[in-house]
Amino acid sequence: MPRIIVVGAGLAGLASALALRRSGHQVQIFEASQLLFEHTEGPVVQIGPKVNDILKKWEFDAEVARGVLIEEVSEYDLGGLPRKSEGSQPPGWMYFQRSRLHKALMDAAKAPSGAGQPVEIFLNTRVISAQGDTGVVVVEDGRSFTGDLVIGADGLHSTTRKAFPNDIISAGPTKLTVHFRVATAKLEDNAVIKRFQIQPQKYEKWVGDNVELKVFSVDSEHIIFDTTLPILSEAGLSPTFLKKQISDAFVSADSQIRELLDAVNPEDIQFWSYNSMPHVERWTSKRLVLIGDAAHPFLPYELPGTSQSITGAEALDEVFTTSFGVEEIQARLQAWEIVRKERVEFIQGLERKAWPSN
Repeated sequence: MPRIIVVGAGLAGLASALALRRSGHQVQIFEASQLLFEHTEGPVVQIGPKVNDILKKWEFDAEVARGVLIEEVSEYDLGGLPRKSEGSQPPGWMYFQRSRLHKALMDAAKAPSGAGQPVEIFLNTRVISAQGDTGVVVVEDGRSFTGDLVIGADGLHSTTRKAFPNDIISAGPTKLTVHFRVATAKLEDNAVIKRFQIQPQKYEKWVGDNVELKVFSVDSEHIIFDTTLPILSEAGLSPTFLKKQISDAFVSADSQIRELLDAVNPEDIQFWSYNSMPHVERWTSKRLVLIGDAAHPFLPYELPGTSQSITGAEALDEVFTTSFGVEEIQARLQAWEIVRKERVEFIQGLERKAWPSN
């Protein structure tokens, strides 16, 4: 039975492990963190019908993921006046709280039931090097492990990417991605909360000059927000500072939004800045392949990021559905890379055509 090592237990790593487990391969994941809430939470994930069908095929736990089928997108100006409604979405479009989708994939990967052997996940086990020619990965305590195939799914700050030549760092946009939530318990009379109670299968956009706030609800206990802010200074960035910056950015917003923003606990604010973006010309090297943000980083607010990780994992599984010899791996990976690179680079081009020059 082919042995596969996955470096990183984010969405891309779990998706790859789950898909390949179901095809009968022995899969192990090495994850540097302990996968606490702050390691798995992030901007809301939106996926379309194709990716939703993949997740169903993989028998992920939909009840754990608690995805919201999008039937309506309402848009307002900051004064609270409706701007337009995008109406109904095509069937199958959903959004997920990232940490819940992550748990659903992890549960499915480790489940004793279902196709294939349960995936072994080693937490707090940092990989410090990976070799494409031998399939050997070395972890921080000096132990080494060998896989027939090694999948580098260790994100933006990838260690496995170091095995590839021509690692280029380019400037990213000067934006900060901010994600936070507000408990609804003491805000039952808020108009935004009431709208979600009436129609939970929706999300809202509040749009002003150079600012946009997306508002989601995945359960009755919380409202979730995603926005981007200009990076004024890297020095002194903190949740408390960002709460004030959020308040300043939406100072002219309607009172119903202001009430929610005023209720934000700084401890519930997460943020990411991607001032630089790594780039590699190749995603495969003999027995090593990069996937997800390790190969093609998407910014947190770029919606196709998760979808491309999941479809990339499915495509990788398609070329390794059956048993394979080590001598076949490089050719199979190259076939996967040709198709995936063309697709991802096209999508990233669409997402980033509006980036300002830096």
